[in-house]
Amino acid sequence: MEETSTIHGKTMRSDYEDLQYHIDMVVGKIGLQKTVVLLRSFVEKAQFEPVKNNAPLLLTFLTNEAITLFDLKEEEFHTNTTTEYREARMACYHLYHKYTSYSYAKVAQVFGTGKRNIIYYKQKVDERLTIPHYYKPFIQLYDQLEERSIQFISKL
Repeated sequence: MEETSTIHGKTMRSDYEDLQYHIDMVVGKIGLQKTVVLLRSFVEKAQFEPVKNNAPLLLTFLTNEAITLFDLKEEEFHTNTTTEYREARMACYHLYHKYTSYSYAKVAQVFGTGKRNIIYYKQKVDERLTIPHYYKPFIQLYDQLEERSIQFISKL
């Protein structure tokens, strides 16, 4: 059975043939035994539940990575109102909410802002993700931040 999904504007085809192809690629690179160990490890740790126990670590990681990716000054991250800073903060709000499953009020408390700001910026990111070709620079940075965050979370 073939599934297609759209992730940030890219249509991805998923079926067993595609899965088998990629598994064969991994086996070719690291060998059969290591691939089995990798997959077993992934399945055992794949309880991609909210990271509430490590939420402070995720907060620090997200803000630092956003500052780096968006090329910002750390001391101005929470106060500067220019587009770059607002976009970096809204990416952080969105990802933090997504991976901690905290309420909007809790995310607002953690970031030291209002609940309505969190709701507004989360909706704004959701909107941008639906039309990525129009917000290409932001989407590229957001995707990089999310990818790095997932890698970070997987190591927690």
